[in-house]
Amino acid sequence: VPVHGVGKVPELFAGVGVAEAHPGATNEAAIGSVDALLAGLDRGLVFANLVETDQVYGHRKDAEGFHRALREIDAAAGRWLAALRPGDLLVLTADHGCDITRPGSDHTREHAPLLARFDGHGGRRHDGPLADVGASVLRWLTGEDAPGLPGQPFVD
Repeated sequence: VPVHGVGKVPELFAGVGVAEAHPGATNEAAIGSVDALLAGLDRGLVFANLVETDQVYGHRKDAEGFHRALREIDAAAGRWLAALRPGDLLVLTADHGCDITRPGSDHTREHAPLLARFDGHGGRRHDGPLADVGASVLRWLTGEDAPGLPGQPFVD
């Protein structure tokens, strides 16, 4: 399965496992790359990082910038949901939670947001660890699990 790393994703993994890099230091650039990939990609995994949300607005306690970023992501998520085809999986999450109204500049929430959309499943709450995302993507793409690795799939 070809992996398309968007934003700083290729850097996060030192390029390992990334078939094609789509660099971009802004949310706008990353969102544009995801839009283009969803419009033209027949098969693959798009792994994007919207770095400004975290580094520029979240950790810096910029409430107005954070609000704008969330609105941009919300608009993009609507387009991405509309672009899904049967058999597609969309996962929106973060590496940590962030509450810009709390003291401190680091990870100020225990839970990361997780939104997932896939065939035949309505919304439900998921309180498992972030490792469940990796386990779910693996099962979705290969039909297999990875015994011995952390995480339990939330997809069938």
